[in-house]
Amino acid sequence: MVTSDPLVITNVVTCTAIVLRLMLFRTKGGIHHKWASWVAYIIVLAYAAVPIRYFFDDYHQVTLGTVVFNFVFCAAVYKAKGNVAVLFKVLRP
Repeated sequence: MVTSDPLVITNVVTCTAIVLRLMLFRTKGGIHHKWASWVAYIIVLAYAAVPIRYFFDDYHQVTLGTVVFNFVFCAAVYKAKGNVAVLFKVLRP
């Protein structure tokens, strides 16, 4: 594993935080949107690939732009409390 590169470690931790927050989201009396469920599912699959690849020693390098984008997206996910419908208000019907 690449344990000496702080950018790789930061990206893995950030992607793991995004995946966990989206996976642990629960609606409390809210309306269920199928499109939001599918978008959340696709995001979880995409971001879960990073820690899985890191665990299997296949994730070697990352750019600073990727880490910054993932960190900003992680902050947005936590600001929306894991609610994809709130995160993507533009896509609401």
